[in-house]
Amino acid sequence: MARLADTLTEANHSVTFFMPIFDETRKDQLGVKLTKDVIILNDPHQETFTIDNITETFWHINVNSNTGHHLFEPLRKQTVSACRNIFQSKELIEKLAAKKFDVAIAEPVMSCGLALFRHLGIEKVVMSSSCPNYDNVLDAMGEPAETSYWPSIFSEASGDQMSFSERIENYDMYHVMVKIYNAMQDDEIKMVRSIIGEDFPGWRQLIADASLHFTNSIPYLDFPRASIQKTVDIGGITVDIEAIKPLSSKWDDILNKRPKNMFLSFGSLAKSCEMPMEFKKNLLEVFRSEPDVTFIWKYESEDVEFGKGVENVEFVKWAPQTSLLNDDRVNAFLGHGGLGSTYETTFLGKPSIMVPIFFDQTRNSHMLRRLETSITLHKRDIGDFKKLKSAFHEILHNKKYAVNAAKVAQVVRDQPLTPKQILVKYVEFVGKYGPFHHMTPYGLKMPWYQRYSYDVYVFKFFMYLFPILIGSVVVKYIFGILTIRIVKRKE
Repeated sequence: MARLADTLTEANHSVTFFMPIFDETRKDQLGVKLTKDVIILNDPHQETFTIDNITETFWHINVNSNTGHHLFEPLRKQTVSACRNIFQSKELIEKLAAKKFDVAIAEPVMSCGLALFRHLGIEKVVMSSSCPNYDNVLDAMGEPAETSYWPSIFSEASGDQMSFSERIENYDMYHVMVKIYNAMQDDEIKMVRSIIGEDFPGWRQLIADASLHFTNSIPYLDFPRASIQKTVDIGGITVDIEAIKPLSSKWDDILNKRPKNMFLSFGSLAKSCEMPMEFKKNLLEVFRSEPDVTFIWKYESEDVEFGKGVENVEFVKWAPQTSLLNDDRVNAFLGHGGLGSTYETTFLGKPSIMVPIFFDQTRNSHMLRRLETSITLHKRDIGDFKKLKSAFHEILHNKKYAVNAAKVAQVVRDQPLTPKQILVKYVEFVGKYGPFHHMTPYGLKMPWYQRYSYDVYVFKFFMYLFPILIGSVVVKYIFGILTIRIVKRKE
């Protein structure tokens, strides 16, 4: 959302960036740089919450249809609490209402933003998802969820070509996530109605009434699927190649030590320092097996005694990721499959190994794997030295991955319109001509048996069955009136 705000500010629009604080430890990481009108709302009654308290568990659990709901319980409590704080803040509501916004944009992962816009009387509403889509938003918008070939956002399916067991899990995961998000948004609207009134519309209507839905998806990379006209892809908008700064002399010294370099980072949530020691030792042994490669490992702790004696590893608590990936001396990247890193790797043309940890990262990783720019490993594979060593050797020495990565980078950087251009043009279009309620599929108003044509199937079934039944009755009747007698001739 921060990049959207800055992009619209850069296009000379007056933008207000409103952010309720969920995680106190990240309240200074808003991400906005150009947008100056920033409103932050702290909740004095909210329980102290930081996702850092649960990140270590990510290394030890699999997020699937049986366990996924456990990770979302803290989020559910926080969203309802934050939403209550917003609607109980009369001063905030009055301040926002006075600005008389033309267009409002919110992420539909929680319905509170959409509810706030409706309460403020803003009719021209746009949704923007930080991932390719949310499963329950698909359902509420009237878009089909083809789970037989389209991986659910949090599914561990290996891609669009799934085995039977993967299709079962993908189907189950989709419906589990729809159920989880539906329950969370039901709680939000229930809370809003307790303050505003029981006649306040439900979250499904708020989603359906949005004029557009921006998704963090790149059509060339993502798995193909059916969508409605409201859905507009702006994936890669967070990658600003022109703003990438050159590396300092400190990094030059590191990159010039050996013929090849590889950068490792598991993002800001899954911390390398919290991974099992067995995983760390296996990585070090793989580093030893590639003496001509310098491995730059983003490691959040200064306790790196376990790496003593491995000369070709550089432990750093922070690294300029885009600057490193943009440098020709960096030959490969190991990441966790977060969408930000996935797109940075793609736009900057680096072959990669992706080790998804949780949420949408498995899906993101397999997007690259199917284009043969990346190798996907399960996090448990870090404990398998042979498999880990093989993956590193392949990505560093098989030129196929570098060639494919360069080709894909050229394609995504040469799209007819940039994500920034698409964003600005569509938001301006909504501001000038919206809202577009007529673009909402009528199927959302139909009973399920009509929407999916079950009544037609039943009718057709009986239409085919009726002649068969009539025919069988007629045949039975004819045989009933015709008596065939067999008489034995006397000699």
